[in-house]
Amino acid sequence: MQTCFTGVWVPIITPFLGEQIDHPALARLARHLALQGVAGLVVGATTGEGALLQAGEQEALFATLSEAVPGLPLVLGISTSATAAAVSRAREVAGLHPTGLLVTPPLYVRPSQEGIRRHIEAVVEAAGLPVLVYNIPYRTGANVEVETLQQLARDPRVVGIKECGGSNERMLRLVEETPLSVLSGDDSQNFAALCLGAHGVIAASAHVRAEWHVRMQTLIREGRVAEARRIAATLQPLVGDLFAEPSPAPLKALLAGQGWCSPTLRLPFVPASEGLRDRLEQHWSRLQAQSF
Repeated sequence: MQTCFTGVWVPIITPFLGEQIDHPALARLARHLALQGVAGLVVGATTGEGALLQAGEQEALFATLSEAVPGLPLVLGISTSATAAAVSRAREVAGLHPTGLLVTPPLYVRPSQEGIRRHIEAVVEAAGLPVLVYNIPYRTGANVEVETLQQLARDPRVVGIKECGGSNERMLRLVEETPLSVLSGDDSQNFAALCLGAHGVIAASAHVRAEWHVRMQTLIREGRVAEARRIAATLQPLVGDLFAEPSPAPLKALLAGQGWCSPTLRLPFVPASEGLRDRLEQHWSRLQAQSF
């Protein structure tokens, strides 16, 4: 199971037309990303506005993607604070047979490490699927400690971690002291994380020039770090501006300018500012003139 969770994963956006999901746009974007060599897609998580999806919409996204990119691994996001609700949701989506689940520790309530562990264990038991732990303390208010991850990893169904916002020291500990597939979830840190031994990334910015993200990781694996660093340095100005305002607003604005989707978001997200949209267009013009 664990070998699947390497490489470049894209937490795919949810395109909207008005209040409805734009399924043709979703399918077209997914096929494009698959052709660029991404390892898989994460569906209905943070970048996909998962917290704002209505009943049945994540299942509809999954159905569209399963048809559009058959054989490409699909992971479903679960971000529910109440353990009972998370367990119920895990049972519901298990019937879809996704490649795995991306499970966020309870939001807002800031449980103890034991509470986090028991929450994730309950979801794992209910789903019976491979689980990636989503450690994003600046959203949840709680950090999943390495020791907690070591305990969770005793269950072979807990296969990996999406790590956001941690230090290089923590990244190295995750790689060296756990058996998990370690996926960097902080786009600005992806190059450093891969150099430290991370097994892959879950990168919203990989919606754009996904093939460069794939090549960067390949070069690092081959020991060609200077070449990989040039790609990272070229991408960094764009990456910074993709998160200059709440994500996924900047990303949707850029993709809309390229014709992939509408820039529509669901409240409380609001469209990217005009100044940021202008900068994103400038970044894209610059990237189009370069190759690796």
